[in-house]
Amino acid sequence: MTGRVVPSKYDVCLPYVLVEPIDSFMTDQNSQSHDTARSAEHSSLNRRSAIRLSAAAAIAAATSSLAKADLPTGTLSEMLGRRQTGGSDFKLTAITDYHANMAEFGGQLSTPIERLLMPVARQSPFQFDILIVGSGYGASVSAARLAAALRPGARLGVLERGREWIPGTFPDRLKDVTNASRLELLGRNKGETHDPIGLFDVRQFDEISILAGSGLGGSSLINANVAYRPDPDVFHQPVWPQALRDRAFLDPYFELAIAELGARVEPLDYSSKMLAQRIAAERLAYRGARFEPATLTVTRAINNFGTNFVGPNCNGLNSGLPIINRQSMRQRSCIDCGDCLSGCNVGAKNSLAMNYIPMARRAGAQFFTQTEVHRIEKLSAGYRVYFTVTRTTADGSFVRCPGSTTTRILILGAGSLGSSELLLRSQSECLELTQRLGCNWTGNGDALGFITNSQCRTGVAGQSAYTAPCPPVGPTIQTNVTYPYRPLAGRVLIQEGAAARAYTNAIGTLMLDPLMESTQILLGMGHDGAAGRITLNDRGFGVVSWPGLLESDYRKLIRSEFEQIANALGGNYRFLKIFDDKMISVHPLGGCAMADDPLHGVVNDRGQVFDGRHGGDVDYQTGLPRVHSGLYVVDGAILPTSIACNPLLTISALAERASDLMLDEPQFADLFATS
Repeated sequence: MTGRVVPSKYDVCLPYVLVEPIDSFMTDQNSQSHDTARSAEHSSLNRRSAIRLSAAAAIAAATSSLAKADLPTGTLSEMLGRRQTGGSDFKLTAITDYHANMAEFGGQLSTPIERLLMPVARQSPFQFDILIVGSGYGASVSAARLAAALRPGARLGVLERGREWIPGTFPDRLKDVTNASRLELLGRNKGETHDPIGLFDVRQFDEISILAGSGLGGSSLINANVAYRPDPDVFHQPVWPQALRDRAFLDPYFELAIAELGARVEPLDYSSKMLAQRIAAERLAYRGARFEPATLTVTRAINNFGTNFVGPNCNGLNSGLPIINRQSMRQRSCIDCGDCLSGCNVGAKNSLAMNYIPMARRAGAQFFTQTEVHRIEKLSAGYRVYFTVTRTTADGSFVRCPGSTTTRILILGAGSLGSSELLLRSQSECLELTQRLGCNWTGNGDALGFITNSQCRTGVAGQSAYTAPCPPVGPTIQTNVTYPYRPLAGRVLIQEGAAARAYTNAIGTLMLDPLMESTQILLGMGHDGAAGRITLNDRGFGVVSWPGLLESDYRKLIRSEFEQIANALGGNYRFLKIFDDKMISVHPLGGCAMADDPLHGVVNDRGQVFDGRHGGDVDYQTGLPRVHSGLYVVDGAILPTSIACNPLLTISALAERASDLMLDEPQFADLFATS
């Protein structure tokens, strides 16, 4: 089976004749626009003092332009249709499958909150033997591996601030996405809590904004599913712990995570945007560009020969029996709707709720949702965890109840910002931490760009879980364009993207391409220097600051690379200032960086938190820096640098390794059954 791109007016890309180097292959108009943008970028004063155009005003202006244009028949009705939501056979099937999957767990993955709030009679002085904060990749991997190894009677719990989401119920229009935001995004109350159990956690700072998922499964609920191993040279950097400077030591854990997450390579040229990206990369081969299909944690059916993927047929139907995954969960084949980033309503996304979390539940782990941890306290032989439980009333309002519990081992997996701010809040005479806490923060070089008027059809308008005509949009990301022969600092990863249905009208209007037929979305990653810093504001929340980021050489580099791809497609490169011209990251990393000693990091290569007393004492028995017994960090916060690729696989592999090593800790031998 080859590509499934359906012929259209873009069937044959226009001839690409390289008259002069691509660095100067621009029309005069594009050159002037580029120079103007670059001049504004270099002038911090002008940028900060200029009148900022709001998102609403920008969209209104673009809408006015569209209104004067001669739109193709059916365009307006399609745009109006995206403002509606409703049920579908796909959604109903996903909901039915989820309930069937959860039957063995009493109907849901989460545990009734009363079991957390009410003390349990135990022989141990602690309510839990192991307590994990968060349910993203690091946290869920740890929960699955440690729960499976616990002796009978031992208790492992997971605290997740978001709620349990059911495939088939994710928002698919802009209004519902906005309503599902944890924080107010605009207006007088910007930054205040809007919905404490909201799915989309957007944090806005002076130089950068951060998006993360909040729910059972963390960001796996709304990510682009890309599983990617970093360049080996990333680990050769001296800031990495000695034990991890050869990536080969992590390879067995990478393989294990790939198997559990069901990661597979996408078929070549499977969608229009994928084909367009390949064409661009081939035209940029002289600059060292290399193209490859991405490896995704997405479920696809296999044909009778067991070699190629089979997607839906041309009218979008996805019939047939469910696919039973490695963890015996029922899933459905991807229908290529392009809605990965707002939550999969088909049941094809291999989120953590489809693999590691069910593994942990079968092993006896308890998952408590709608429980937000605020701080921790070190006890004589364990930890007390303070939290707030959020309940939803019949009228949609929230009732919040404070509580606390105790545990012998505490594992933080609340994400880069969450785990860092939790430790920052919790420092005390009993819990002294290193001076490096909050340092080495990075947005992983994340950048967002757009190409308009591409000579090749792209078709990036998300359709959600509704029957739609061909051709397919494809999963959000399907390709990687890399530059492997450059020095490490210049290596970037550029991927194409799709606009989830909820965002398509807004983006299509701004791009003057309402059907998103000739707009290519670019997502970039690279080595940004990891010079960000997390501190606490006067309300105790983490704040990221990074003076100079917006004028950095890296930002100029990634924008230049985006422009090269735009030129290769015969289109125009654009970036949107409706984000106040900030950087945007969906891969926040660092804040609790790994290192060999407390002078250079917050945790060791196993995720154990350094004891910061006297600048970092050495344990005379081991000869190693002293750590706080039983306190770990296992999420993206521990990465000491950017890794210039989607980090879910690296975080999972590090958590697999940390869990494996924890089982061999002599001080915890009484908790774990020997094999």
